[in-house]
Amino acid sequence: MHAFVRGEVVLGDSHRIVKKNFKTELWVDGKQLPLNHMMQETLANILAGFTKTLKGIDAVPESIEVKVNKLHRIVDVDAHTYP
Repeated sequence: MHAFVRGEVVLGDSHRIVKKNFKTELWVDGKQLPLNHMMQETLANILAGFTKTLKGIDAVPESIEVKVNKLHRIVDVDAHTYP
């Protein structure tokens, strides 16, 4: 339930205003999953923060794409090497 006080929107106790910086979509097995604004920002900020720690990335990227595919079988690998 929203109320207006002096032209400002006042939200209920369970609602929160977030600053939206990203348009974020999550697709699983070809199906887009619904994300509210808070989850969109959370996911985007996690990925943006992660990429900023990588070599060669100096600023928040304009776009990030991640693709994850399950392997047909589990494989032992050295965690500190590149594929």
